[in-house]
Amino acid sequence: MSKLSLEERETIILFNEKDKEAEIFTYNRALITNLKKLAKERPDEVQLKKNNGEGGLTFIVPKAWLVIRARKKKNFTEETRNALRERAKKLMARA
Repeated sequence: MSKLSLEERETIILFNEKDKEAEIFTYNRALITNLKKLAKERPDEVQLKKNNGEGGLTFIVPKAWLVIRARKKKNFTEETRNALRERAKKLMARA
């Protein structure tokens, strides 16, 4: 494993307007695991391009797969929070 600091363990996504593929370079273990799995399941769409020997891998993926999605904020009322808390307590008591 790399001796890089957390700040140095980057994820970089590169693509241009011409090509249909994007390049993802990452040290992120969860992302690497996911991309390796996809490369095995869908080798015609995802390829492992390069291993830098320090824990960073570069993958080629369809650019159309890249999406930025905002998560909805959950603004619960105090009443809803209390009801959820009580429900969780009851569920934990059964376990």
